[in-house]
Amino acid sequence: MVGMELLSLTNVYKQTIWLSMKKSKKYNPFRNLKHSFDGLMMSLDEDTSFRVSCIQFVFGFILATGLAMYFDWGGGTWLILTASLFPMIIIECVNTSIEAVTDKASPERSHLAQKAKDIGSAAVLLTRVFIALCWITAIVLAV
Repeated sequence: MVGMELLSLTNVYKQTIWLSMKKSKKYNPFRNLKHSFDGLMMSLDEDTSFRVSCIQFVFGFILATGLAMYFDWGGGTWLILTASLFPMIIIECVNTSIEAVTDKASPERSHLAQKAKDIGSAAVLLTRVFIALCWITAIVLAV
């Protein structure tokens, strides 16, 4: 019986999405790209942590390129080093959006708002640990 209820909920969900798509404006990938760019610019303007992460990304990219050229590493090592930097920017964007929604939903100090912000911050920390492990592994294997 649970399967039928789940199937019914799935159909309702699909109909809701179809109706919302039908009512929305015509799909325009350039408009979506503009919204993405606007979000990136807002993050750069309003969030210091995001700006610091962007500076660290650029520094890491330059460092990876310099190390690869100095030690004459192949493109694979350079790719691992630089590709490992992208999750830092991605997770920082997600954390910034979590903080913005939390601040809007709960302007007063609350346990749940603090929990959401702390978990977002933990995601950023774990991403940085991941990057460090990638860099240590790539450098040890390349040397």
